[in-house]
Amino acid sequence: GCAPVLARALVCAAVRETFEEAGVLLAGAHGDSIVEDTGGYRDARTALVNRSVSLARFLADAELVLRTDLLRPWANWVTPAEEPRRFDARFFLAVLPEGQSADGMTTEADLAGWRRPADVLEDWKVGRCSLLPPTWMTLTELAEAGSVEAAMAQNRAIKKIIPRVIRRGDVLHAVFPGHPDYDSAVPHLPARPDDRLERS
Repeated sequence: GCAPVLARALVCAAVRETFEEAGVLLAGAHGDSIVEDTGGYRDARTALVNRSVSLARFLADAELVLRTDLLRPWANWVTPAEEPRRFDARFFLAVLPEGQSADGMTTEADLAGWRRPADVLEDWKVGRCSLLPPTWMTLTELAEAGSVEAAMAQNRAIKKIIPRVIRRGDVLHAVFPGHPDYDSAVPHLPARPDDRLERS
């Protein structure tokens, strides 16, 4: 649900970020092939990270084309206007191409690894990790899908999701459009050191 020019830019950004942050390259020599080993593109990955080369230049030099068909749009999260730092983030799904492996060699994450969505959510619920609303909502939806194939097959209507907050004691409850308390919730509450964030 966006203009074609924006859709192309978002897909290109998703492919670039996936390669930069995970070492997974959604591209091939032609529209029916996929890179099986990204080891030969390490220098290009570094150049993309430090912005000394554009994605378009890298693909042209490597004689590769984007495999946009390997991505599925999933969600669009927007920070409430009252927050000092804002984002308008698009989430995509992709299946790890045969022969490639995600390495998690990035400065943008504290920890990287392969986990089932339900396992990460269980760790979050018992306090072994912290997740922000877009992450735990996405993981919840993926867990509910049941399989990679089922998630990739979903035809989702992408609408902006702007979370709101309700305070109940020391717990901040995030609520989303469609929740009965959404209209009475507020977009921002000052956090206290002992606050916990939970899904309502």
